[in-house]
Amino acid sequence: MKEDRKTMKKEKYIRVTKNASGNKIIRIEISAYDQTYRKTLNLKEFVSEREAMETAKQIRNEKLTEMQRGYTVKNLKTVGAIYNRSYELIPVRQKTIKRHKCFYVAIKPYEDTRIEKITAADIQMCINQYARTHTKRQVRGLLAIWRRIYRTALLLNIAIPDRSAQVLIPECIPDQPKKKEISAADLETFLEVLEKYNARTDEGFYNSKCIYYAIQIMRYCGLRPAETLALTKNDIFINQSGNGYISINKAAHSTLDSMLELGATKTKKSVRMVPIPADLAPILKECLKWSKHDLIFADYHGNLQSIDTVSDYVHRVSKKAGVQFNLYMLRHQFSTDLFASGTNPAVIRDLMGHTSSTMSLDYAVSSEAERIQALDKRKLN
Repeated sequence: MKEDRKTMKKEKYIRVTKNASGNKIIRIEISAYDQTYRKTLNLKEFVSEREAMETAKQIRNEKLTEMQRGYTVKNLKTVGAIYNRSYELIPVRQKTIKRHKCFYVAIKPYEDTRIEKITAADIQMCINQYARTHTKRQVRGLLAIWRRIYRTALLLNIAIPDRSAQVLIPECIPDQPKKKEISAADLETFLEVLEKYNARTDEGFYNSKCIYYAIQIMRYCGLRPAETLALTKNDIFINQSGNGYISINKAAHSTLDSMLELGATKTKKSVRMVPIPADLAPILKECLKWSKHDLIFADYHGNLQSIDTVSDYVHRVSKKAGVQFNLYMLRHQFSTDLFASGTNPAVIRDLMGHTSSTMSLDYAVSSEAERIQALDKRKLN
């Protein structure tokens, strides 16, 4: 960029400064007619500093004229505009955006308010009202959205303090402790109802059978639901005697651009080989013969299934069966059973694809023989 040798004349509402990276920028900050307008110009985008300054003056004059005539000047300053921009600056998965929208309903009354007009009292009142009908975990989720808005404002060079940092979480509806395990008897009751659920139609029968086999794999091997739904026939290696393993190398989940697709596992350590226990082998052979798709647990039409869809189906069946059950109980039960049998924690870590925070476990590596022995001697409770 060509540098101007002459010193620029000072202009009202305009100043030349540097950003956090040390690059020169021009800030336009107008506070007039009960409105505030801010915009930043990066000098790298102009031929010279003089050209950038001329552009800044033109913007300033246009906005002042609009303000004087009574027009509302918006520059990503409202709560709603900053919230929407946050997903461009701080991207998250589509499923996370969907969850955030549930919390944002409580913020919606403030979305047309300029961010600098929001006070800590406003946010506290928003939180207090939400807490009357929601749990502490949900209230924390709402507060996290307020924090996201202020973090985005900072990225947009909007110089305001984070008002959400001053807010306290009030008394809320107590979080109901989630049941994490399921007995063998309750699981059998659930499976009996599942077998007959929607069995009058070919599609309904297929869906129930699909979930039945998925549950068996999660029950015996401790896989995550997202890992199970992503399994293809090429991921199963089993010989005539029943020995073999399941290759975990992908998962079904949402991404930045899609609500559902096959992608990477949760962590790098989630990629693993899980030995097939003796009791699962005949069920798995039956499953491979039954499935009409390469994606083993695809729906009736061959489409990848989402965890939400399968979980909703499981929830409906569990209500009909009169037992409390969700897919993640199988993973918790798997871990509990192995710990109860005295299995080496490093073996459990490797089987479940966990990333341990303990250095000793990070260095410990279980052998394939140990993993096979652990699964074969495990007792299902």
